[in-house]
Amino acid sequence: MLYDTILLKFKDELNEIKTRSRTHLEESNLGYALSAKTLGSLKKELAINGFCSQREEINFFKHVKTEPMRYLIYYTEMRSCELRMPKIGSHRQMKHLERQIKKVNTFFSRHTEFLLYMEQGFDYFDQHYFTRAFLENAPVVKSYPYYKDPEFDTSHDGIWSRIKGFGLYVHYLKQKREHISAINSNGKMSEENKLKWTTSYAAFVELIYGLQAIGAIDNGKEETKRIVQCLGDFLGVPKGNYSRTYNELKARKSSQVKFLEEMVKRLRQKIEDEDDVG
Repeated sequence: MLYDTILLKFKDELNEIKTRSRTHLEESNLGYALSAKTLGSLKKELAINGFCSQREEINFFKHVKTEPMRYLIYYTEMRSCELRMPKIGSHRQMKHLERQIKKVNTFFSRHTEFLLYMEQGFDYFDQHYFTRAFLENAPVVKSYPYYKDPEFDTSHDGIWSRIKGFGLYVHYLKQKREHISAINSNGKMSEENKLKWTTSYAAFVELIYGLQAIGAIDNGKEETKRIVQCLGDFLGVPKGNYSRTYNELKARKSSQVKFLEEMVKRLRQKIEDEDDVG
């Protein structure tokens, strides 16, 4: 199906955005635009070809449309959070994040029954939840859109998209909270206690990918972007495009890991010198 082709393209372009984005705000802007564009493509294709069966319609509104839709919701929330985040004061920043978490929890508690239905893999209400024939049964809930497109919406595809999108958003909020906690100790970390990276950004990227390659951080499962952000902030590394720098390392005609090789060489020399003194 062409719907699946559109979805595959969306996932490829989304991964590229996640890789090349240097900030959450940049990622949210690009991710939102891509999600909206993909939803437009799906709607256009649906208008032309429709569905061959009710089963196909359910699959579309349950699994296909909700993929870009959940990211549209996720990036909308992320962008709003980033723009409204207090610029100074860790306590104020934490309160802002707690309000966001409370909002998400309120939404989840409001839809507990539907969430359990989806998480347990039930399908006996799918005809009502994910076909357009039952759109008029959509619940009227505060903050929901007042209008739904009878050709592109069902009674519950939007709710399912919000559940999935808020799931992504919760992960972002937890990371944001951990990040603020890590760089603050009894308020903002004093300048004299900060460590400072004093060699090149390329060397920093070598170190990050080296640590990832041997699974030294979270068994190699953590995203490169988060490692770069956390260690970069901790060490005061100037902002840069780690993905592009990594590609430049791979394209080197000489050594691709000059920093790591020099580090090993100097450590061995240090050990030998200390053994000689001993």
